[in-house]
Amino acid sequence: MRIAITGHTKGIGKAIADLYYTDEVVGFSRSNGYDITQPGNAVRIIAESAECDIFVNNAYHDFVQCDLLDGIFALWKDDPSKTIVNIISRARYGLGKAKFYGQTKMELYSKAKTMMFSDKRCRIININPGYVKTDMVAHVPDTVKMLSPEQLAKMIKWCLDQPQGVEVGELSVWCTTI
Repeated sequence: MRIAITGHTKGIGKAIADLYYTDEVVGFSRSNGYDITQPGNAVRIIAESAECDIFVNNAYHDFVQCDLLDGIFALWKDDPSKTIVNIISRARYGLGKAKFYGQTKMELYSKAKTMMFSDKRCRIININPGYVKTDMVAHVPDTVKMLSPEQLAKMIKWCLDQPQGVEVGELSVWCTTI
């Protein structure tokens, strides 16, 4: 199995890559020349992910996750052996102070939901975590309860491990106590 992961060297992406160490992980991160903030890199990522079986749409920058979803879906929509995993966020509910971030995640969620209920054959899994202890939330006080990237990765793996023909469309998860 070949799994493409954006943002595979840190946080959630790294935790997922670590779980799939026996499979071929095709990683796309700034550290290996796939900075999604740079024009043209989304197109490269889509092209180089075409032959993979799973695409984890994890790395965040503005609306680039939406562009990646559009491109991968166009390639995979008719193939039941393919799976797209979108790392969205609980922030899409409008919670917290990161309004632009929440808007971009809501756009990703809306696109993915529209695609899920279209005439498609690939699986689409939307993951909506609350806070996950990554560099992106380093500013959040330690008193806020957070999942570890490893905990979330195990939940994502469970979704992916379901038999073909079983689609876990959405997983929303966050900590209330630890």
